[in-house]
Amino acid sequence: MGGSWEGFLNVIGLNKDIRQKADLRVLIKFPLAEPKTDLLLSLIDYITGIYGSEKCTILWWYEPSCINGKNISNPYTRIISKYDLKYLQGLWERTAGDYILFLPEEFNSKIDTNDEEDFIGVCLTKYSNLLLKTPDANEVLYLRLNE
Repeated sequence: MGGSWEGFLNVIGLNKDIRQKADLRVLIKFPLAEPKTDLLLSLIDYITGIYGSEKCTILWWYEPSCINGKNISNPYTRIISKYDLKYLQGLWERTAGDYILFLPEEFNSKIDTNDEEDFIGVCLTKYSNLLLKTPDANEVLYLRLNE
């Protein structure tokens, strides 16, 4: 694990044992946060290698809404493939400041937390692998739990 993401495993709510099994690395850099087609195709290639399918579920959040005095941040999901690159490029640009998670196609969004970082930690624990667009959109991180 390296660079500016060193403390991220603490932020996503992993306990000490899980953190020791976790590996985090920058998978792809996106200069100037531009979701260029060739970089997104490389991302789809990594997704295929990790999840065994060209399709994956993407998950993202927008600003939370306030309901009965509580901030509620529900994630949005969509299944994409390499044929949805225009959609992904548009989403990439609209979600500046927010995460996009790339999860297996069969992802189940029934996770009991309203905190984005905790949600990411639960997904990592459940699926052992995940890819994550950083809020600054300059990188995609690969998080993996070793056996």
